[in-house]
Amino acid sequence: MNLVGTFVQFATAPVRAGLAVADLGLNIATGSLKVVRRSLDDPGAVGNATSFAAMLGIDDAVDRANRLARLMDDDAPLGRALAPEGPLNQLLRPGGLVDQLTAPGGLLDRLNAENGPVARALAKDGLIDQVTAEGGLVDRLTADGGVVTRVIAPGGLADRLLAEDGVVDRALREDGVADQLLAENGPVGRALSRGGLVDQVTAEGGLIDRLTTDSGALSRVIAPGGLADQLLADDGLIERILREDGVVDTLLAEGGLLDTLTDPDGPLLKLADVADTLNRLTPGLEALTPTIDALHEAVITLSQVVNPLSNIAGRIPLPRQRGRRTSTGPRAVVSERIIDEER
Repeated sequence: MNLVGTFVQFATAPVRAGLAVADLGLNIATGSLKVVRRSLDDPGAVGNATSFAAMLGIDDAVDRANRLARLMDDDAPLGRALAPEGPLNQLLRPGGLVDQLTAPGGLLDRLNAENGPVARALAKDGLIDQVTAEGGLVDRLTADGGVVTRVIAPGGLADRLLAEDGVVDRALREDGVADQLLAENGPVGRALSRGGLVDQVTAEGGLIDRLTTDSGALSRVIAPGGLADQLLADDGLIERILREDGVVDTLLAEGGLLDTLTDPDGPLLKLADVADTLNRLTPGLEALTPTIDALHEAVITLSQVVNPLSNIAGRIPLPRQRGRRTSTGPRAVVSERIIDEER
């Protein structure tokens, strides 16, 4: 019986396969007719769940592809950046900014030279060693009483930032800073709108276009003898900052500026204490406000009483006193002249 059943199934397999294909064709035709009918009923309708893409289960992928295609339209910022004469083409063209950066003797070549800034930073006892050494910046930051420990401690900076009605909560809540920035008419929306900041920056003749031209600011910066060469030269700014006993050493040394600022008795914590004191004084000052207002009203009332009294006192006649005249002139002295006559 099993052999006969198997033989029957094998014999009828082509027929069943043909019926399945016919059924799939009828389903596709029915879906297409429904799409056409709905399109005729509503000309503005977009593809729906009965579309061919939905039946294949790729409608989400098609929707994302359509959104990406809209971003790459000729009048979209990304499309203008990818245009044949757009900013990206100017960056990648032969002799462009990328070529100047990666050319032999260019900025990247000078940075990665044997005695360049990157090599000195990675050398033994260089900047990286100083930062990661025992007792260095990373060690002091992650110590038990270090900055990172104080930041993540209960009641520390992280707790205050993430607390209810803290900075992060106020920024991310409804109608907060993030909502205002990302609103339809907010700064981000205006920047990304047609003719907005992004359009002006990426447009032909815009900021990026002017910066990446052959004689633009970036070309002058990375040209031989330009600003980058001056910064990376021996005894240049970066050399003075990174050399031994330079600015970085002074900042990161024990007892240096960063150590002083992050000290438990340093100015930053003192400023925090002053801020806490001011916060505690605020309720007292607010409580004194009614008293100050009452004193102001009392001064006004007293002024209204004193002014009439002053006017009355000014109208009272006072007897005039005759003053004795005293002679202040020189006093005449009678002098006798004695004339001796010789007789």
